Amino acid sequence: MEAAVSSVVSRSAFLDGLKLLVRQLQAVDGGFVLPIADGSGNNVSTDKITLRESEIEDVMRSLKSMTSNTKSSFIWPDRAEFTIVPLNSHGLFERSLEGVEFAGQGDNPVTYMVGNPSKEVVVYLLCVLSQRPEIARIPRWSMLRNRVRRSAAHIAATIGGPISLLEVVAEILYTVTLRVESTRGGVDYENLANSFLFHAAYNMDLAARIGVDPLFEASNIQKVRRISGTAFDPPRQTYGSDLIHHYLMGVAAEIPLLEYLSFYHVAEHYFEKVFNDDLVEQVRKGITDPSFSARRAKDIQAIIRTVNKAQRQVKEEGGVNELRALQLVIDRFVDIERLVADLEAYDGYLIAHYRENGVQFAGASKLDLKLADEEAVRSSLARRIYKVRNALVHAKEGDLPKYAPFAHDTELSKEIPLMRFTSEQIIIAHGKVL
Repeated sequence: MEAAVSSVVSRSAFLDGLKLLVRQLQAVDGGFVLPIADGSGNNVSTDKITLRESEIEDVMRSLKSMTSNTKSSFIWPDRAEFTIVPLNSHGLFERSLEGVEFAGQGDNPVTYMVGNPSKEVVVYLLCVLSQRPEIARIPRWSMLRNRVRRSAAHIAATIGGPISLLEVVAEILYTVTLRVESTRGGVDYENLANSFLFHAAYNMDLAARIGVDPLFEASNIQKVRRISGTAFDPPRQTYGSDLIHHYLMGVAAEIPLLEYLSFYHVAEHYFEKVFNDDLVEQVRKGITDPSFSARRAKDIQAIIRTVNKAQRQVKEEGGVNELRALQLVIDRFVDIERLVADLEAYDGYLIAHYRENGVQFAGASKLDLKLADEEAVRSSLARRIYKVRNALVHAKEGDLPKYAPFAHDTELSKEIPLMRFTSEQIIIAHGKVL
């Protein structure tokens, strides 16, 4: 078993995570119970929802028997389970497929099922929660804790015998998993899972991907500048609607590619303007230079060459020189010192990450944001952003680096804060005071 689970999962971590979600948990001989209260708040049952020590031991033993895992995949010799992120709105994917067993044909049939996470995955997720308790402070977790109480009351009224607390938690988490079982050894379960997801998209227009449940991936942005409603001030500036719409799409996006490109579009909005402004400035400097004379043909021709070169670039590239335009936008609207401060507040390791690592899928070079030469920093920043953008939008086979959906999402996710904070400065720089 890989370190990803062995370093996270333990009995104590599981119980710590469980207590962040289930506040009324009580210890009893042989395990735990969840008291169930009536409408008046009086406990009417303490034995309907239970968690036995023997059950915890069984789940831990099962987790240790895995052959491999990642944060979203759990693989045993005869089965696998993947947490998936539905991409349809309003729970359409899980509502359409949940609880139905899809069994293949042939001598070695493969069985698929979409539904609530198994006890093993529930325990793993709660162990993750114990390591990042700040996640449980997100407003959505208050809703989940309230749902535990409502579900407990419903169970007390509808079932005759006891039920495992892990089954209750699996029901209320909203996490969706895809289980794959096969009697044949040496199966590539991830390939089978992706094939099932393709079939669901092809035949039913239902989209989902293997990935970490966003509920357990709280963004660090919440601890940087997010404030309570009582401390929230109304805006003192107005901003362009087009910029706001791109920014909102980036904030709301659950797909890293869309998130990055949405923030990039904020910078792209000004490419033509800054490129043309730069050309005008070059011409102005040329004709106001003391050495320029309107009576000398060679001086006039030098100005014409400057304009022709810019026009030729536009014609050849189907638009302005994007890399040049991006650097002009960064030069004009982005404060490197503020960018560094935002990144350090968001994640103290990112500055070192950019300095020590390029972006492999984009062929982008390392970026040292703390170099004394700020002009060199701006140039490196523009090239890194531009190469990442190109890798995202160019999918042709060939020598150019390109992005593989989902496979490169972890690497791409580290580039998103850089692009987001850059886009925020561009928007703010164009604000108009009320």
